[in-house]
Amino acid sequence: MKLTLIFFLVGITILSAQADSVIWKHYGRGGIVIADTSSGGLGYYRINRRSETVFRDLRFFAFGLKNDAFIYIRYKSSDKYKTHSKFYRYTTTSYRKNTRAGVDLQYHFNQGFGVFLKEYKNGLMNLKKYSSGLVNLEIGHAYDMTNYLNETRKTSYVKTAVFWDHDGSAFSTKLELEHFRQISEINVNNLSRNQYVFELIIPLKNSVSLNMIYELENYLENKRGNVSSITFSVGKKGNLKGSAIYKYFMDNSLRILK
Repeated sequence: MKLTLIFFLVGITILSAQADSVIWKHYGRGGIVIADTSSGGLGYYRINRRSETVFRDLRFFAFGLKNDAFIYIRYKSSDKYKTHSKFYRYTTTSYRKNTRAGVDLQYHFNQGFGVFLKEYKNGLMNLKKYSSGLVNLEIGHAYDMTNYLNETRKTSYVKTAVFWDHDGSAFSTKLELEHFRQISEINVNNLSRNQYVFELIIPLKNSVSLNMIYELENYLENKRGNVSSITFSVGKKGNLKGSAIYKYFMDNSLRILK
């Protein structure tokens, strides 16, 4: 019921968007996914707001295979510290269902601190004037509820992560490395895991791009083992101007998602 309400609010606020002074960017993709020996279709939609000090991001991703499905909705917010702009605080909330990994509807929450390790605008190493990018590190506390609809047990973790966004003249890449080390009592399985994402974006014309994403979820100490997938899609991005209701939802999504 809560997820249905979330999707309804997202749809209504998007459809009712009207011009104002705040510009949000949105991204849509469609394509195919390959996982083990199965393949299927995928859909992706993202709404994003970024300024010098504020980051707000809501994304929805889903794919279907012959016998499995993956659904993921995530909201992340972060704010730079005014006196030390290299540092920021962040909060992430997500819901996820992954039948291939044996994950029922999972609620996940993490928050902590981040630091921008390196930002380059005039090239990296010998790639001067052709590239720009950003490398940042995060550390924080996380917990999730693996069977959100039927259980109240929470599993707690220490989270560490490294992110690298690189923009070149012919393509862009994104690399995400996240580690979750379980620190709460082990119930049935140790859910410590690594999550890896590599994304390649090749821009075409009129804000259209080709996208390739490889994802790997590696459970370190239980029978789930590795779960991976690779996707190929065509995407388009643009600006989205939101109404006051739309902005209110985005700025208060964390409270609604809890």
